[in-house]
Amino acid sequence: MSRRETAFTSPEAVPVDRASGTEATGPLQSRRAPSKGRGRRLLRRLRAPFRIRTLIRRNEIAYTLVAALIGVLAGAAVIGMQEVIHLLGLLVFGYADPVSGAPQLDPLRAFAGPVLGGVLVGLSYLVGRRWFRRVADPIEANAVGGGKIPVPGSIYITLQTIASSGFGASVGMEAAYTQAASALASWSGQKLRLRREDLRQLVAAGAGGAIAAAFDAPLTGAFYAFELVLAAYSVAALLPVLSASIAATVVARLLSDTHGTSLVFAGDIPARSYLLIALLAIAAALVGIFVMRSVALMERLLSKSHIPGWSQPILGGICVGALALVSPQVLSSGHGAMTLVMGSDLPLWPLILLFLLKMTASIISLGAGFRGGLFFASLLLGAILGKVLALLWMLGFGLQPPVEVLAVVGMCALATAVIGAPLTMSFLALEMTQSLPLALAVLVSALLSTSIVRQFFGFSFSTWRFHLRGETIRSAADVGWMRDLTVGRMMRRSGHTLSTAATIAEARRRFPLGATKAVPLLDEADRYAGLCLMTDLHWDGQDPKAPLSSIARFRSAWLRPEQTVQDAIGAFAKNEADTLAVLDSERQVLGIVNEHYCLRRYAEETNKRLYPARR
Repeated sequence: MSRRETAFTSPEAVPVDRASGTEATGPLQSRRAPSKGRGRRLLRRLRAPFRIRTLIRRNEIAYTLVAALIGVLAGAAVIGMQEVIHLLGLLVFGYADPVSGAPQLDPLRAFAGPVLGGVLVGLSYLVGRRWFRRVADPIEANAVGGGKIPVPGSIYITLQTIASSGFGASVGMEAAYTQAASALASWSGQKLRLRREDLRQLVAAGAGGAIAAAFDAPLTGAFYAFELVLAAYSVAALLPVLSASIAATVVARLLSDTHGTSLVFAGDIPARSYLLIALLAIAAALVGIFVMRSVALMERLLSKSHIPGWSQPILGGICVGALALVSPQVLSSGHGAMTLVMGSDLPLWPLILLFLLKMTASIISLGAGFRGGLFFASLLLGAILGKVLALLWMLGFGLQPPVEVLAVVGMCALATAVIGAPLTMSFLALEMTQSLPLALAVLVSALLSTSIVRQFFGFSFSTWRFHLRGETIRSAADVGWMRDLTVGRMMRRSGHTLSTAATIAEARRRFPLGATKAVPLLDEADRYAGLCLMTDLHWDGQDPKAPLSSIARFRSAWLRPEQTVQDAIGAFAKNEADTLAVLDSERQVLGIVNEHYCLRRYAEETNKRLYPARR
């Protein structure tokens, strides 16, 4: 189906007065829920005109231009937030460049900055916990909500992240970049009334544009969108995502003098170095698992303590401030520290000390409630890990390993272990170093690191946080439709039941062979007591005088109406059943559902997502 066809057959289409070409205001519109408050009326006025919405929904070029515009705004937003961080560094720490690159800081400022940041973040939780308890990030929004992200909550998270990183907490700003850009894309897509899949692509384009602008790497941003925010490589999404990433990069270059990290490498990598690269990938995977588990452990310990939630960031700020007295490189996301590590020949022990301090500061910051991510922290830790392993190899075996290569490989391998995007990190290495041999080495290490993390841990950092919250999300693949397809929607309500005390002969007279597949059985209290299958009921070997309780099946197996189709399919397989009853919390029978129908509905909905009716 073409975009022209989907534009007019969508159930969300607005009725049009054909005489005037404007939106109708007849009975269809009057049945909608009335607008509440001036804010909603203002948002309605901001909605694009009908003709523009129709053009974008049915025209590939127009849709791509919208994605490019989102990229322009994402690039401007990233540069704006970076300038705010630099300004906060100057005001709080007295250092204009990235604060983690300072050779030394005033001790009072180094300690007080994270503490003051903890106070601000703690107070923000007191103020915002009433209105912003749950705000979906781009991955969760695309997985569950069809790309819908609340704008006020995203602004709240962005401001929290700026306060956390700007005042020295060891967290990355990438979470704020992607949240703000994706929320903007989501809001725009909803105002344009895009289809679910188009909205998810636009959200991914916004996130990819933010990463592209942050690292001056359009391919990195695009594959970040594919691997993490869409969880699929799609030809249909290629144009909008790439256009957003390129547009964001161009805007970032126009507005900023700094163009990311450049590490030009023009050599070949000998085959013998791949053994060391493999060892580095294994070490990076183990460090990544340790960091992710440690953040969860820190959160769990603080939640079990008697420390109020709003004051936990203050405690974290005190700890990070104390670490900053030892080394200012632990502060903020670590861009200045990355320049120091990659651009100088630090000895072994200072590198090990910086690695331990930065890892500890990141775990404490995130575990104590500072807002942010591990993206850039994992890059910095990986670069240090690569250099440490190179120096140890040199001291242990007397060989001269390629130190710069191992730094880049370690950087990308550890980031892959934490973030879970091997191709993204490979393109980051390619765009940073302009070296195809090095990018291939990074790809090998990233794939090895990813396989180890998947085998022994099973999560990336974002999906690990979902798991701790009780979610079953493993990626940004669209599972929201699966949650909407519940047992309650698929079951067949049946008013026919039988008592377990009734005889087989009575049941045969009431339900001849072929009338139905199964009938629920009830006990003396009218509660579920099993299923009577027609194949069992009409078997010649049954005693007609025997009670139905003698042939009852699945006494302890049933479904609840709120369970999803995936839960139902799992229950059928576990109990080796073709049909199961659906019960409420009081074990009263609501209906029955069969496996064949569940599988058919699941296949239909899956095919819609794999092969959607495109533009």
